[in-house]
Amino acid sequence: MSAYEVTLREDFSWPEPLNQLPLKLDPSMIDKLDPEYVKFFEEVLCNRPDILETHKIPLTQTRAGGNVIPGQAAPMDVAKIYDIEIPRNVTQAESSIPARVFVPTGKKPANGWPCTIWYHGGGWVLGGINTENSYCSHLTELAKCVVITVDYRLAPEHVFPACVEDAFESVFFVMSEAETLEVDNTKICVAGSSAGGNLAAIVSHKYVNSALSQKFPALKFQMLVVPVTDNTATAETQVSWKENALTPQLPANKMLWYRQIYLPLAGDTLSDPESSPLFYPDESFKKVQPCFIAAAECDVLRSEAEAYNEKLLKNGVDSKIVIYKGVPHTAMVMNERLQQGADLVRDTTSAIRASFN
Repeated sequence: MSAYEVTLREDFSWPEPLNQLPLKLDPSMIDKLDPEYVKFFEEVLCNRPDILETHKIPLTQTRAGGNVIPGQAAPMDVAKIYDIEIPRNVTQAESSIPARVFVPTGKKPANGWPCTIWYHGGGWVLGGINTENSYCSHLTELAKCVVITVDYRLAPEHVFPACVEDAFESVFFVMSEAETLEVDNTKICVAGSSAGGNLAAIVSHKYVNSALSQKFPALKFQMLVVPVTDNTATAETQVSWKENALTPQLPANKMLWYRQIYLPLAGDTLSDPESSPLFYPDESFKKVQPCFIAAAECDVLRSEAEAYNEKLLKNGVDSKIVIYKGVPHTAMVMNERLQQGADLVRDTTSAIRASFN
């Protein structure tokens, strides 16, 4: 089914009723899921339609609740956290872009800290500067880098390509203001989860293809967690869309809901490389940075992450993908309850730290 065969309600909710509590795992998924996840689902998530059936709830209601997924480890202590505004210099918009800066403990290197620019998840519709603070603090401390998380504009108020513009702007800000931010602009990684992984991949391509980047160093690395790489995906074109159509937390219908809100014009916007980075040409792939991809086995998006890794490798880019067994899309922010989530946080932060060294 196409997202565009469904008419959303006026409150932007998907036109299906909420299921009766307690919510249940679909029989097609139970044997695939890690027992740790099944236990957490039965203890906590089964009574959280705001987490499991977000797409069926009025959008303003979900946003008011913060959309913070339970199961995250407590944030790590860092040296400093402060908020900034990123001005417009290379993209067109009236507003500046809010961002949050995390500074690690320890002695700053002589040339400044390495830096990761982080783009949060939430389907380009949900999430914000507060939703992945825990992960950003872990990344800051475990990779010993400054992390700058970008509060990009969201749909439906700002549809494609607004958030791409904000993500792109943030890279040039960090490159040009490296001294003020006390970072080393020869050691900058772009990274993100889900929709944020989509933005990180797109920014990697846009940066290497932009004349504006010629006066700055190359990006050092890209790290993509459960990324969206193909907004044309269906059960006929991506195998995980068929295998995991009824997976918890990001079933196919919820992904279609995000897609319809973010890409309301449909048509060519679905295959535009700036919404679906899998469709960048080989010539662009040949120029991008080394990559680490974290994918979840029981995620509807898994096979498009695998396809993206294959296209990087085919074009000579040093890329690695790790698939975390038996967990759904949101494993990264369940690292307190899931060993696979804790492993994902360890592996992703280690990959970034290694790229800087």
